[in-house]
Amino acid sequence: MGSYGDYDDLTAPHVIDIRSNVSELLSSEEIERSLKAEPPSFPSLLLWNEQGLQRFERVTYAKEYYLTNCEIELLKQHSHKIASRIEPSSVIVELGSGSLRKIVILLQALEDLGKPVDYYALDLSRSELERTLQAVSPGTFQYVRCHGLLGDYDAGLEWLQRFQNASRPRVVLSLGSTLGSFTRRQAAKFLGKFADALNHCVDGAVNSEPLMVIGLDGCKDGEKVWHAYNDAEDKNNEFIRNALDYAGRFLDNSVFQQHDWDRRGEWNEELGRHEQYLKPKRDIWFEGRCLKAGEKIFLVASHKYNSAEQQNSGLEQDSLNSRVGRHTSINTVTSPSLTALNLGQPCAGLYLLSTRRPN
Repeated sequence: MGSYGDYDDLTAPHVIDIRSNVSELLSSEEIERSLKAEPPSFPSLLLWNEQGLQRFERVTYAKEYYLTNCEIELLKQHSHKIASRIEPSSVIVELGSGSLRKIVILLQALEDLGKPVDYYALDLSRSELERTLQAVSPGTFQYVRCHGLLGDYDAGLEWLQRFQNASRPRVVLSLGSTLGSFTRRQAAKFLGKFADALNHCVDGAVNSEPLMVIGLDGCKDGEKVWHAYNDAEDKNNEFIRNALDYAGRFLDNSVFQQHDWDRRGEWNEELGRHEQYLKPKRDIWFEGRCLKAGEKIFLVASHKYNSAEQQNSGLEQDSLNSRVGRHTSINTVTSPSLTALNLGQPCAGLYLLSTRRPN
């Protein structure tokens, strides 16, 4: 990357392909293995093709889907506090960036503070990155430059550790439902990997403070959560059912006809998560396996963290070496490495973490 003064103010969005393998992230073999397993399931990656990303964006506008609006309010209240911790010349990577309507609040705060930074939106679809980056096209900001990264989380991990990035201050953002799609143990491992990546630094970045901004959904009201994922306008239904169309691109399309399947959303009180299933209306034979009529085939879950779980969920066991806590004011929790930003309502929490390890 050149200096800020050298930046060529192009009108087209700048998208970098960081995939190690440019083939499909999914394969027919992976889908077959999942459906033949006991119990059968669909790979959750079936949700995130171009059409799926667009349909999920519509979900975030559903009046029942509280999470996006809660995070927007959090960012409006605390964006300047977060921006004040981000160092000039930082590389900022947002995991699963989506529509950008939340992150633009933080980018504007960085602009207000006159901090030159590079923001990178990481997602799986080039066309969606190009579309959403139009909202922050060159010329939108003087100090903030915006780019796209085409790839999955593993590609993002590798990219963050490249010399040209590891020599600069770095910030990773995981907002919205990203962590909720993992089990609690998987979420801890996921955060730990990015903490490791951020702690791999060279040259001048050795003295910088690596940061993560993490969003968690704290709502355990089963009825409220259920309606968020089963909205009256069927936006969630369209999003989930798109997985059938995408699966049909890889395998026998006759197996995944929309009229042969129902969607079912359930709140699992015991596990504290909402679950989405697809159910065949009739017996469907697939590669010698009978998918029985009415059989619930798991697709994706959205885990929720109440106050106690945010403090004791196991996230403190990861390499961040600090707990994800939830408090009703801006303060330091457990150690100086973790700041909780919170509206005092049981819907969402944003957490600002330093991943710097003690010497």
